Amino acid sequence: MPGFRSLVLLPTLLSASLAHLVVDVAPETPQPYVLPNLKGAAVDFGGLILRTLVANSTSFGGFSLLSVNSGPGPLNLIHSHKEVEAFYTLKGGVQVFHNADQGRQIYANDFVFLAPGNNHTYRPNELDFQLTLAMAPGGIDDFFAVAGDPYMSTAPFNPDDHSQLNATKVLGLMPKYNISPAPANKINLEWVNGTTEDGLDTWHRADQALPSDPSKPYFISSNRGPKYLVREEGTVVAQLASAQQTREKLTVATITLKPSEEPTDFEQFEMDQAFQVTEGQLTLEIEDETVQLIFGDLVFIPQGTCFKYWSTVGFTKFINWSAGFGLADSLIEDAEPWNHAVWPA
Repeated sequence: MPGFRSLVLLPTLLSASLAHLVVDVAPETPQPYVLPNLKGAAVDFGGLILRTLVANSTSFGGFSLLSVNSGPGPLNLIHSHKEVEAFYTLKGGVQVFHNADQGRQIYANDFVFLAPGNNHTYRPNELDFQLTLAMAPGGIDDFFAVAGDPYMSTAPFNPDDHSQLNATKVLGLMPKYNISPAPANKINLEWVNGTTEDGLDTWHRADQALPSDPSKPYFISSNRGPKYLVREEGTVVAQLASAQQTREKLTVATITLKPSEEPTDFEQFEMDQAFQVTEGQLTLEIEDETVQLIFGDLVFIPQGTCFKYWSTVGFTKFINWSAGFGLADSLIEDAEPWNHAVWPA
């Protein structure tokens, strides 16, 4: 729910000064780092390959981020969490079910918010599927580390893996990690055009608002949530979850950039946050080091870290996960409401 070949470094080779910023495994202590796509400590959880992008300990327990890669798979055990959970799909597709009545077929750039206490499950159904899973407060990475089996291959996942979870082991671990199984909960399998009846008028067709009730789970299809334009910079922010929906535990948004020169000023925030590139190429400067990220690459920026960011290519988009008021929230403060996915011509 990461070799250097997916990461372009400046000027062309990895220098000694960059060696501590670019890593193969996410550190367990707070520090800025860049994790290339398909890198990170990985486990096999019943055919799902989960890689730790941001560990619970790295964010002081603020949030955990994991990538999930899979081919088609079975329906997962229905369950709920005490924490906030969110999915953002990078490629492929997965069916996600809420409680007994709601469901969506989730594709690239679609978003799912799972409020605490809401039963849910999912079923990957594409040949090459990848999403990013967030949990706030963190700790879900610790669960998968003990519930899964080590995965050492460079393949995104094993297409020949038909292994089954050790249900007794998994069920025994769930209470320790605030996970409640709900095997008797029913799900709605009557779908039309990738949605249950409640989404027929909006899913991938019309704008969807963020609910004011933080106990309510919801879906936002690609580019269909609230959007804002920082006109002077040509930056578009698409809000997916604000402090209101998450009870101030997490904020999530995508940020779309047009090409620009390197900014003169550094950014700095009091919250841990991460950026993951979904399109284009993002350039970052952190602690006098400059690095470029492409699809799936992630940077973790601890609170108090100074950084610059910009794009030198035609179109760049990345998702901003933050433990509180982060970059996207700051941009929205100076932005105007906008009805489009790109900046004006």
